[in-house]
Amino acid sequence: MKREPKLKWIERSQVPDHQWRDWSWQWAYRLTEAAQIGAVFDLDAEQIAQIEETARRFRVAITPYYADLIHRTGRPAALWKQVIPDPAELDDDPRLSLDPLSEQRDSLVKGLVHRYTDRVLLLLTDRCAVYCRHCNRRRLASGSEHDRTPIEVELWLRYLRDHKQVREVILSGGDPLSWSDERLNKLLTKLRQIAHLEIIRFGTRLPVVLPFRITDDFCKMLKRHQPVYLNIHINHPLELTIELHEACWKLADSGIPLGSQTVLLKGVNDDGAILQELFRGLLKMRVKPYCLYHPDPVQGTAHLRTSIQKGLDIMDFLIANTSGLALPHYVVDAPDGKGKIPLQNPRHTQGSEGVTVLKPFSGGAAPYDDGEA
Repeated sequence: MKREPKLKWIERSQVPDHQWRDWSWQWAYRLTEAAQIGAVFDLDAEQIAQIEETARRFRVAITPYYADLIHRTGRPAALWKQVIPDPAELDDDPRLSLDPLSEQRDSLVKGLVHRYTDRVLLLLTDRCAVYCRHCNRRRLASGSEHDRTPIEVELWLRYLRDHKQVREVILSGGDPLSWSDERLNKLLTKLRQIAHLEIIRFGTRLPVVLPFRITDDFCKMLKRHQPVYLNIHINHPLELTIELHEACWKLADSGIPLGSQTVLLKGVNDDGAILQELFRGLLKMRVKPYCLYHPDPVQGTAHLRTSIQKGLDIMDFLIANTSGLALPHYVVDAPDGKGKIPLQNPRHTQGSEGVTVLKPFSGGAAPYDDGEA
């Protein structure tokens, strides 16, 4: 990618449509400096200084598209908190850590995480179009941006060939869609040459923060490497834009199954009605809500964390009021690499022998004879 120019904000109305919808242009004109963000959002000197200090620990970048979305929607906290550095990120909390999931421990090859027997995570890059302030890989996003080298990729391929129990690879980062079509195509081609690899899955936020990345050529390229799945990181219904709708329909029309990943964030989406609107909206875009993640205990994110009980109560609301098709799993990724655990409030108790007492969401009790005949 090109080095970001040190330019002031360019109004959407001043940019020709073909240029605005060029994802390379959007990437080149990301807001990456405190002074730029201050100029765009009319911040005072103290606020700019706080952003600058915070960004030294964890990078900042915002695409023109997403900055314009913040403007158009009146600078809501739900979007602001996700992308604007907050001095609270500098507070060190002894309960949190830089690598809470112990990914480094499970990386026998740099950029490759092998925790679950049948699948491997590949971290293609540490760069993102927008740096989410709740990122669980903040440890990778300081200093300059880097991609994995061709030598490192070859080491991945060697590892995958040698581990025949692996049937799925998950491409993540950073954001894997920051790679060019050409480079992604080369990697996917090599992965498809490994006979025991069945599934390729992407985890990406670009369709939400830079939807113009989903071009016709990109979709054609992915289609050649089926089965390919793509999970979109989206956190709030304000992100359900026309541009995202177009991107999702392009992918779905190309035969790419789509899922969503949402992080439960305090002051952003920790409300049942907000998430209900999000998950219903995703279904209309042909995206199946897949996971609602409890925020990982990563250093610098304490101000965005909420309780597991709050998440369970939200799930009760969703289950009682929303189609099952719109329900994700509520998942906690256990610390120290213990893996993902789906959670749900218990809706039953043990009654007399052979009888389970169910607790319907409508209230009351429903004895259920589950004994064998």
